[in-house]
Amino acid sequence: MKIKGFFLISLIFISAIGLSVTAFYSKDGLYLPYWSNVLDRPILSTVLTAAADGVYPWSPDAPVSKTQTDAQVEKENNINNNTSKPENTSDIPNVPKDDRKKFTTVDDSYFEDALFIGDSRMVGLSEYCEALDTRATFYAKKSLTIYDIRDKEWIQTENGKKITLWEALEGQQFTKIYIMVGINEIGIGEPETFRDAYKEVVDAIMASQPNAIIYINSIMHVNKEKNDNDELYNNTNIEARNEAIKQLADEKKIFYININEAVDDEEGNLNSEWTSDGVHLKGAYYEPWHLYLLSHAIV
Repeated sequence: MKIKGFFLISLIFISAIGLSVTAFYSKDGLYLPYWSNVLDRPILSTVLTAAADGVYPWSPDAPVSKTQTDAQVEKENNINNNTSKPENTSDIPNVPKDDRKKFTTVDDSYFEDALFIGDSRMVGLSEYCEALDTRATFYAKKSLTIYDIRDKEWIQTENGKKITLWEALEGQQFTKIYIMVGINEIGIGEPETFRDAYKEVVDAIMASQPNAIIYINSIMHVNKEKNDNDELYNNTNIEARNEAIKQLADEKKIFYININEAVDDEEGNLNSEWTSDGVHLKGAYYEPWHLYLLSHAIV
């Protein structure tokens, strides 16, 4: 029995090493949505978290189609760097021009009854933008997806219990709600599937928070190096999903804000000097996002 136990422990140990090595070499591919700094959590947890979502070492990367419309190409070619002008909403579909509300500039007190929901990029906004973190409420988590928001218990309470967003919203009322997810869903389904799940979440939030304005933040682009070399996590695929969720805006209670206008370079890629991994902003460069929110508010 001792020998069998020894072999069993050895097998578990070897398997853990093998899975960790697999996760490390696939950190820019299959496991990108689940990867985090090894100082934050063990590499093995990346594999286990992915497995909980049905992603295994042998799963294909299944890139999204790179097909891009002429309108998308023209839009990407005309993105301006760090503009503070209100976004042109003429391409918001099915919204009569006369019915659209206009963006205006506010101060930080605007965020005192705001809720921010999102993935690791939203986590960064909380960590590096004190003006927002000290005023607003953040429900943000690394590797979060729209499907997690819709279906899972992912918000950790003070007693350590995890609850759904819908449980967390009970007894609370916000007047502004900002959402940013999408980079972790690039390899899951099609843009239309993503949009439909996003709509379910927005509809449920509106039912729970009837007085809230909902801001759909565009999915942030990746930098040029990643865009040019990654068949999955590139700006063509990101823009396909941005175009899909833009359709949810009604310009009355739901607004689409293109934060890429604040963080892109002249070519329409995430500014390479502002990121260390091609995906996330460095701490000092969350401020342009903050300033963009201040100049794109509905009163």
